[in-house]
Amino acid sequence: MLIRLTRNSFRASAERGLTLVELLAVIILIGLIGTVVMRGVFGSGEAAKARLNGLRMEKLRGALAQYRLEYNSYPERLNDLVKGSPDAAKSGKPFFSLAASEDIRDVWDNEFQYKLENSGRSYTLTTLGSDGTPGGDDAKQDVTMTP
Repeated sequence: MLIRLTRNSFRASAERGLTLVELLAVIILIGLIGTVVMRGVFGSGEAAKARLNGLRMEKLRGALAQYRLEYNSYPERLNDLVKGSPDAAKSGKPFFSLAASEDIRDVWDNEFQYKLENSGRSYTLTTLGSDGTPGGDDAKQDVTMTP
């Protein structure tokens, strides 16, 4: 059995294009790839904020240490790093702001929780994470620092 191919048979198959099934398969593949890429892009934002929050806490820890070196005690409130405290006024030394007002808030605009311990010789500095409530995982995780 001999099959004879002509020029017209090749032209008809070339002009045929994509079938509906092939077109749907391409659309589904593009959708799946887009979903994977977008999940990676949008999911990394909260993790980056959590890392930035850790850096902000480290900066605040440094400001608290500098305050203690200057005035021989930790401040009663974090706001004392911004505006000064009665201890700073009693010392007779000029007060220079050790932190900006945005430095005493976390990256989610919640206030850091600051608590003096051991008669003012130590402290805990805590952030409640992105949700602002105790507990959680990943970016919602609570982070506590001490001197």
